[in-house]
Amino acid sequence: MFAKFPVKALASRSRQFNSTGPNLNSIKQNFVVTILDGADKMGRNVALLLKQCPLISELRLYDRDKSICVIAEDLSHIDTNTKVTSYCGFGVLKHAVLDADLILSVGGCRQKAHECARHLFEKNVDNVRSAALHCIAFNPRAIFCVSNPPIEAFVPLVSEEYKKAGVYDARKIIGISSIGCMRAKYYVSLISGRDPSNVRCAIVGGISKNCLVACVSQSRPDKIHPHYHKIIQGAIHFAEDEALKMHGEHGSECLSSALAVSRFVNTQLKALRGETNCVDYAFVKQPAHIGLGHILPYMTTIVRLGRHGVLSAHMPKINGFEAHCLKRASMFIRENIRLGESFVTGEQKKGKSAVKKN
Repeated sequence: MFAKFPVKALASRSRQFNSTGPNLNSIKQNFVVTILDGADKMGRNVALLLKQCPLISELRLYDRDKSICVIAEDLSHIDTNTKVTSYCGFGVLKHAVLDADLILSVGGCRQKAHECARHLFEKNVDNVRSAALHCIAFNPRAIFCVSNPPIEAFVPLVSEEYKKAGVYDARKIIGISSIGCMRAKYYVSLISGRDPSNVRCAIVGGISKNCLVACVSQSRPDKIHPHYHKIIQGAIHFAEDEALKMHGEHGSECLSSALAVSRFVNTQLKALRGETNCVDYAFVKQPAHIGLGHILPYMTTIVRLGRHGVLSAHMPKINGFEAHCLKRASMFIRENIRLGESFVTGEQKKGKSAVKKN
């Protein structure tokens, strides 16, 4: 099969399709992970972190940019057992996703503070949709994880494409929201003086600006005084903006986001291996359990991960202020969901003003 690949796509012996076939001695304790848009800043950072994951036997990097070959060669020098292979060019995308256990769509992060959800959607939609269509055609059983912003639009978009093809499984389409939890824990730790690694603070809603709600009232080990709840919510909403302003014209380095994504992937791989109590936060299809009089079809909640992706979703407790924040956030989330779904279904987009403000 590999002999049919274009010669131009084969840049070096160590980075190009050098697998000799499946390991017959493997009992599926190790997995194949594909990173799409691996030459992007986010993709490079995630690849560096996942190269060190002992659960990954092969890390595939795909991009249309030829620099992906250099990136894979560089990463292959890291002394771990994870093999790195590169796939360059749209023509080999199907081979990058074929037989992979987990497919990760990254890239297209905000580079300027003023970028809105619609602009990010238009910037990333072609890559996400083509990735989804290739997964549907060549590997519909893989777990498809999305971190491209806005995930509140892309998870519904990918879901609609899978529905059209008749291979939809809500458990396997996941929007990674771990960065929101990471930021919430950081700001709670600043107020409480606790070690952030020991802080627990759930998040709900979405992950984009104005969509995320931190459940500060339920934070552990110490509950934060209500006086600080609004301050922490505001700090989380503008955390990315502040970082982008500091980076200036160079744009975001995507360091914290990449670590959050890699942590989620590690947790999901542990669940694939059969480990229990694999819990994280993700933007996924929801049962009608949100209450508050405004049901959202997709939302960020606590998720328990299993062998087939999302095993269950759980809504944490929230107080009155957080319920008010979630009600407001639901307006932006719903508009992003409509934006993604309508791109596939062709239905007229409504409420554009809410999306532009996001």
